[in-house]
Amino acid sequence: MIRLALAEDHPDLRSGLIRKLAFFPEVEIVATAENGADLLASVALLATPPDAVLMDIEMPVMDGVTATAEMAQRWPEAAVVMLTVFDDDTRVLDALDAGATGYLLKESPVEDIVAAVREAASGGVPLAPSVAGAVVRSIRRSRGAERQREAAAGAVGLTPREGDVLRQITLGRTDEGAAHELGVSASTVRTHTKALFRKLGVHSRAEATRRAVELGLV
Repeated sequence: MIRLALAEDHPDLRSGLIRKLAFFPEVEIVATAENGADLLASVALLATPPDAVLMDIEMPVMDGVTATAEMAQRWPEAAVVMLTVFDDDTRVLDALDAGATGYLLKESPVEDIVAAVREAASGGVPLAPSVAGAVVRSIRRSRGAERQREAAAGAVGLTPREGDVLRQITLGRTDEGAAHELGVSASTVRTHTKALFRKLGVHSRAEATRRAVELGLV
């Protein structure tokens, strides 16, 4: 039995999906809501969180991405599957970054929705084909950007660790903060900072940040 919660702001769509899901004995709907805030309140009243959540994106009061991020913080064991009409890259990646474990389109047959819920509850990552393309494109862009940064760093002679420290500097972190993020000592960060300052021909963190942007190092 999969305990399922559902958030959908359109009453007809919500009731229609509930009726369709009723034909699947392995699915038990334990909470329904018309927005993200109501869903969180309903889940908080349950003795145990649901195994999975079907989450719309565009909802009043609290949208699905915000609600998903809150679910991930409070009930990480509940797998959230976005169910929406939107499949543009930005929305897909925002939802996945927020903690969603799956992303389906509302036009999907109910059999596919149930299969996705089952997969998500078992630790899988169900994605509609068009959505999977957005993820692949994001990975390609990320890898391409990383290769460009590596090439730029090599051109000015930065070591990989100096590049790591430079990125921490551009994020505004102190020596201690950068050390914590990189798992090294603050003195090691300061040593790398002096070296990268020399290679970049700068004398301050502000100059280093500006130079890093100019050279495409971050």
